[in-house]
Amino acid sequence: MQDIIIRGGMVMDGTGAEAFRADIAVKDGKITAIGDLKGMAAKKILDGEGCAVAPGFIDSHAHSDTCFLRDGSCASKLYQGITTEITGQCGSSPFPKRPDYDESWESFDAFVRAFEDGGYSMAVNQALLVGHGSLRASVVGLDDRPATQEELEKMRALLRRDLQAGAWGMSLGLEYSPGFFAPADELSSLAGVAAEFNGLVPCHMRSEGMQVREAIRELAEIGRVSGAHVHISHLKIDNFRVHGTAKEVWAEIEALRRCGIALTADIYPFTASATGLTIRCPKWSRDGGDEAVAAFLQSERRAEIIENIRGHYFNSERAETCLFSSDGGYWPEIVGKTLRFVAEEYLHTQDYAEAAAEVLVRTRGQASCIFFVMSEEDMLFFLSKDIGIGSDGYSLPVEPEKVSTNPHPRSYATIPEFFRLAREHGICSVEEAVRRVTSKPADLIGLSDRGRLKAGMIADIAVFDPDTFVPGATYLAPVAKANGMRHVLVGGEIAILDGRQTEARNGHFLRKTR
Repeated sequence: MQDIIIRGGMVMDGTGAEAFRADIAVKDGKITAIGDLKGMAAKKILDGEGCAVAPGFIDSHAHSDTCFLRDGSCASKLYQGITTEITGQCGSSPFPKRPDYDESWESFDAFVRAFEDGGYSMAVNQALLVGHGSLRASVVGLDDRPATQEELEKMRALLRRDLQAGAWGMSLGLEYSPGFFAPADELSSLAGVAAEFNGLVPCHMRSEGMQVREAIRELAEIGRVSGAHVHISHLKIDNFRVHGTAKEVWAEIEALRRCGIALTADIYPFTASATGLTIRCPKWSRDGGDEAVAAFLQSERRAEIIENIRGHYFNSERAETCLFSSDGGYWPEIVGKTLRFVAEEYLHTQDYAEAAAEVLVRTRGQASCIFFVMSEEDMLFFLSKDIGIGSDGYSLPVEPEKVSTNPHPRSYATIPEFFRLAREHGICSVEEAVRRVTSKPADLIGLSDRGRLKAGMIADIAVFDPDTFVPGATYLAPVAKANGMRHVLVGGEIAILDGRQTEARNGHFLRKTR
């Protein structure tokens, strides 16, 4: 007697091979058989007629690390068919303990045990990376200075400890404090530790705009020196002055690969990014963290920061490209409003750089924004290449009353938007789209028991209608579940049944085995 049989679906096994009609049997959390199983009995039969049956999708780049502390439903991801997220990205992880984070733990193991022993639960899995920025903040602090040799050795020891405990690699966040204070030799030394464990090194690069090619070369050099597999997080061109250069950027990547660099990338299928407003401020002003920016803006150096901001928001058209998504709890009226609106209606000015500075002061540097800064042409060109798909988002509820921010729709819509664009622009087949969100990221990170449909694999399974699998979220109404997902299994438990989420919370922090 099987626990579950999914009957009559078109199996897309995650390899990119052509779909075939078959049943899938599940018992004790694993796939036991695939084929014509009409003579086999099960406690529960799920209807797969008219649907694709695929491995559970893997979000290649997510920031859901501590979302379970507030809501373990992971609904924004489940309705996309996501069953595993790769987290600890952009140099930030909830360990080791750091002075500027309220929620941080001593180690990877301590964090996972706090989840396991603390009565928490979540509906999808996470594969956590160690954040370089968190390592640096813990050992060196938030100051703009090189690490001493003793500090570097301590960071190496902490990283090695967490990788031995089951972390999946180390992420870099080189556009954020304190990661951008790290010189190349520090980054290469730590990446070398990750390489000892076959750990991936994803990187939010120092530049994604005017100096994007230089940033790619820097990352490649880290890979060359360390021997690590380096990975470009959310590949994009985010400055209007260099729109239309995606082909040249891609040629740079291919040239580096031909030189023997293990260099890969992921992308989210949107033309807007999202991060803290302090990213528009000069590096020196973030010496001490984001709150330091607010302090500098109340000093004699205010004008210097504003001139830097003015390079981005020099007229009303550019100010309209900045939509506030979060206020850090300090000025809720700005959430869901553009910088232009806040400047003209709340601050009664058309000096948009001054207005941005005032927002940073009032929110203590905590304001976050959605930035409409990429071109569709560049995004679609990158999307047409064989790279991964990552939301850069969070696991959130799908009920608007439970979400106090105006999040980027990527938290709710990345996978269906990728499938929609692949279909409408002829980027790839459905089977190939499935591969890019299943076996491809599984192989990249080293998940050997997920990402494919075959006997013996963990039963993470998504059953969906490819024709109706589309986003429900928009920029102004982002808290909306994706459409078209019929059933989702996480570790053999039914997390979505007939399009509705169940009470199952079978997600875990996965540990990499050595």
